[in-house]
Amino acid sequence: MTMCLNYLFQPTLNHFNCHYSRHFSLPPNPNPKSFSADFSHTATIVNLKFNGPDSPKPTSIQTKPPSSVHPLPYSSLIQNCIDSNSFELGKSIHVQMIYNEYNPDAYLMTKILMLYARSGCLDDLCYARELFEEMPERNLTAWNTMILAYARADNYVEVLRLYARMRVSGNFSDKFTFPSVIKACTAMEDIDGIRRVQSSVVKAGLASNLIVGGALVDGYARFGRMDDAVTALDEIEGTSVITWNAVIAGYIKVLNWEEAWEIFDRMLKIGVYPDNFTFASALRVCGGLRSRDRGKQVHSKLIACGFKGDTFVGNSLIDMYAKCGDEESCLKVFNEMGKRNQVTWNTIISAEAQFGHFHDALVLFLRMQESGCKSNRFNLGSILMASAGLADIGKGREVHGHLIRNLLDSDIILGSALVDLYSKCGMVEEGHQVLKTLLERNEVSYNSLLAGYVQEGKAEKALELYHDMQSQDDIQPDHFTFSTLLTLCANQGNDYQGRQIHARLIKKNITKNIIVETELVHMYAECGRLNYAKEIFNQMAERNAYAWNSMIEGYEQNGRTEEAVQLFKQMEINGIKPDCFSLASMISSCVSLSDRHKGKELHNFIVRNSMEEEGILRVLLVDMYAKCGSMDYAWNIYDQTIKKDVILNNVMISAFVNSGRTNDAKNVFDQMEQRNLASWNAVLACYAKEGLKKGSFNHFLEMLENEIEFDVLTMVTLVNLCSSLPALEHGEQLHSLIIKKGFVNCSVVLETALVDMYSKCGVIKKAREVFDNMNEKNIVSWNAMINGYSKHGCSKEALILFKEMEKEGMSPNEVTFLSTLSACSHTGLVEEGWRIFSSMQEEYNTEPKAEHYTCIVDLLGRAGRLEDAKEFVEKMPMEPDVSTWGALLGACRVYKDMDMGRLAAERLFELDPQNPGSYVTMSNIYAAAGRWKEVEDIRQMMKMKGVTKEPGVSWIEINSEIQIFHAGSKTHPRTEEIYNNLRQLTSQS
Repeated sequence: MTMCLNYLFQPTLNHFNCHYSRHFSLPPNPNPKSFSADFSHTATIVNLKFNGPDSPKPTSIQTKPPSSVHPLPYSSLIQNCIDSNSFELGKSIHVQMIYNEYNPDAYLMTKILMLYARSGCLDDLCYARELFEEMPERNLTAWNTMILAYARADNYVEVLRLYARMRVSGNFSDKFTFPSVIKACTAMEDIDGIRRVQSSVVKAGLASNLIVGGALVDGYARFGRMDDAVTALDEIEGTSVITWNAVIAGYIKVLNWEEAWEIFDRMLKIGVYPDNFTFASALRVCGGLRSRDRGKQVHSKLIACGFKGDTFVGNSLIDMYAKCGDEESCLKVFNEMGKRNQVTWNTIISAEAQFGHFHDALVLFLRMQESGCKSNRFNLGSILMASAGLADIGKGREVHGHLIRNLLDSDIILGSALVDLYSKCGMVEEGHQVLKTLLERNEVSYNSLLAGYVQEGKAEKALELYHDMQSQDDIQPDHFTFSTLLTLCANQGNDYQGRQIHARLIKKNITKNIIVETELVHMYAECGRLNYAKEIFNQMAERNAYAWNSMIEGYEQNGRTEEAVQLFKQMEINGIKPDCFSLASMISSCVSLSDRHKGKELHNFIVRNSMEEEGILRVLLVDMYAKCGSMDYAWNIYDQTIKKDVILNNVMISAFVNSGRTNDAKNVFDQMEQRNLASWNAVLACYAKEGLKKGSFNHFLEMLENEIEFDVLTMVTLVNLCSSLPALEHGEQLHSLIIKKGFVNCSVVLETALVDMYSKCGVIKKAREVFDNMNEKNIVSWNAMINGYSKHGCSKEALILFKEMEKEGMSPNEVTFLSTLSACSHTGLVEEGWRIFSSMQEEYNTEPKAEHYTCIVDLLGRAGRLEDAKEFVEKMPMEPDVSTWGALLGACRVYKDMDMGRLAAERLFELDPQNPGSYVTMSNIYAAAGRWKEVEDIRQMMKMKGVTKEPGVSWIEINSEIQIFHAGSKTHPRTEEIYNNLRQLTSQS
């Protein structure tokens, strides 16, 4: 008999329909044809047909009439559906049960609950929850089913709620309950919850269970509570690679690389077979330790375990070798990989960028695209890094355009890389604009821009950015921020700002970071605050090479070379191998100490360790030997160098210049294949030092002919040459060229040289004009002008300028006082001179030197106060030198004080027995007093000592040629003509 079934059980089906109309399309008043059933006398075939686009295929179920149905076939059918993931079929069976008015028992009801809870559908889970709540009796399996279902759906709040209800209901948790609850506590960051669950686990005797114990290990490891994780691991009976992996991952998370390695080693020793995740983690540990040797051990082990072809492991191998600095192995692994994925390409491109092989990174990026892999935020970040490293702003702009087109320019990682790119390419303001467009910013983006401003020396902009960073709610300066600011202070010698940053670090309690500590040492050392630097250095728990180098360099640069040498020895004792930076400082110390022997020791160390090619050590060795007077050693190092770069050639030229070997310097210059401006300037300095005006200007003309763009240093050298000759005409021509070239007001050194040149050439008004037009003046500028007035006898103008300088806030130095005292001496301003001398210590904390005492002796002597001058000499805190006694002797000649003159002369004969001036002056004093016998005695003394008086010399420039004249000499080619003119002039007078 065949019949159509209508809804006989409408309430039940409507309840079902409200949850599953999406799947079965059962409307409140369904079409009677939706279901059909063929009944026989012994069995019923129910053909189920469902409407809707997502409906399952028609299903036929054979069953007995309601009165004879046994629960076992239903439970078996539903269990089979659960096991085979045939959830739709299982739901169909449930529908058939409803039509049969079958009332399931607790066992079958739990099966039905499992069917809906495990399907993975949220609607099914909601329906399962309703079934669960309607169950009159809930067994442990029902509770576990729901807890597990919510855990799989990441609804951890409900997991914990159900677990709490389950405990209240009196149901005891088992090995299936605890893993889900522990997972929920971990997700909810409830470490105390895990501890409470662990107590229940222990009471239930399940701490040794592999699954439960593993969940505890994983939970504690995710919180970084590694002691608890290891304790839980030790409680477990049996082995699971997943559990061991969790412990290794936990140690990696907290950066405890050694402990992670120990767990990996222990795991292998007890026979736990590692999987690909184990090896990937172990390789990450080796990378974190920068231990290539351990990495190679893991590499060998994974090959033996058959993971050589695993792409996941291969990617980790590339990353490990990259972190260990082994580019060769890195590329070898990459080239041998049979299958590469996106991560493979990203890793190798990043590695090449990290190695500084930026061009290779770009080539690999193109190969990646050709292989079919696409660009993404990870490899694009590496390409931006490569572009920044190459200073290739063109390529960087291409990537920037790609990011804009793909709406990636606001990505925080790529945005930070863009900021870094523009900053390193010297386009800091564009980098700032990129920062402003980022929807989200972090410390990295701010630090990249800050580093750009520091690199450009833009202190105000850097500090503005720092304050802007501080004002952000979710961003705070970190140790990289402060280390960059400390670098800025070091570069500018601004210890005041540096101390403020130091105070901020103390307030934020981040002074114990090795990067920050090292930068503090460097900053204080660069600012000359060596006591502060040493205090921080001594308190450092760990000192890296940079910290040692900063202290050594600080001592060397501040003239404390002996302490630099001692610290260098201490560094070696502490096991820090000297690098090119520490060796560079030590070589400079040898120069300061003129210690060629120590320099040779350093040279031997460099040769033994094959470090000659590192940095500029070879260049420094040449410079050191030259300055220590060992030109042969310097030449040997230079001559034995096969590839001589511009820097080495320039240093050799400078060595010859300082040794007065002009021809040798010119020969090196002529043999250079490549020259830069420094090369030309070095040879020019050589000519100028020798006073070779013609050679200097010919060399300068050669520069112009070769289209070499001269710079300020070129002009300074030539202007100083004109000062020393003096050569006013050439100096004026150079001044015109300086104006034409646009060098006016761009270099305080050059303008000061012009002031000095005009002063020494006798054009004091022009000197003052240049001085007044200077936009910036330093102490040397003021000294040049004051000294000019002093030499020209303009003491009034010199003193006025000295007072103006004080009003400008410029503190006078030793040279300033020397020039001012000299001006007072020339015009007899005794009281003013004495006041200025007294102010040196009282007001300016400047210790007078012998030269200043000599000026006072000269001042008193010129004023006729010889007794005061003598008394002043006797009370000097240092032994009077030749110039002091010479000033007193000169005053005695003027005022014909023979006795005091004899005292001064005797001291001069002892201190400088070969100086003829002292003998001549004393002879003149005797002659003025009519003491001819003493005059003859002086002459005989000069003969006995072989002292001869040098004839006076003068010179004058005529038609660009220097004419030199010696007193009493008749060697000039036009002597006869000169003396004829002299006789005519004499007769006319």
